[in-house]
Amino acid sequence: MLSTIRKSAATVAALGALGLGGSAVAGAADKTTGTQTRPQQREALSSDVAAKVKAAALAKVPGATVLRTEGGGPYSTPYHAHIRTSGGTLQVVLVNSSFEATTVQADRGRGGKRGGRGPGGRGGGETALTGETKQKVEAAVLAKYPGATIVRTETNRDSSAPYESHIETSDGKQLEVLVNKDFEVVDAREHPARR
Repeated sequence: MLSTIRKSAATVAALGALGLGGSAVAGAADKTTGTQTRPQQREALSSDVAAKVKAAALAKVPGATVLRTEGGGPYSTPYHAHIRTSGGTLQVVLVNSSFEATTVQADRGRGGKRGGRGPGGRGGGETALTGETKQKVEAAVLAKYPGATIVRTETNRDSSAPYESHIETSDGKQLEVLVNKDFEVVDAREHPARR
């Protein structure tokens, strides 16, 4: 009788250990999966720190417009700034803990923030313009909107005009300017500014 009780107790203990072990393995798998799928969180900066990050970015890329500053970033950098260069290119400036800009790289945006049509994201089926076509489209756009900054120029996927140029006007408006095959501006669509 005593040996039957001992065997039953040993069996219960063994099953309990297996259950706990399985839970631990499942918990570890959940933690790994959660870490891999969780989007990176960006830390908001105090106004004093943001001003230092902005100054570092502008020292590294003179003439740029700082769109926003954030804590954290690629390569474990403590801070970074999203900028638009004077030529209209979107870039990220990485800033170290001494508030020195260390690296400038292309701004690839964050999960969906810059996707789609409108400022910062190319619509499906559109390709960047190059060469003489790009020059003619941009000349037409700048003639219509003097002082504007061209963000990008590309083909237009709808039938309203074959080309489009995304710009920021001198008064800060974000526009998608449509240009026809004769390189004439035919329409402009305003998009809300993203800051």
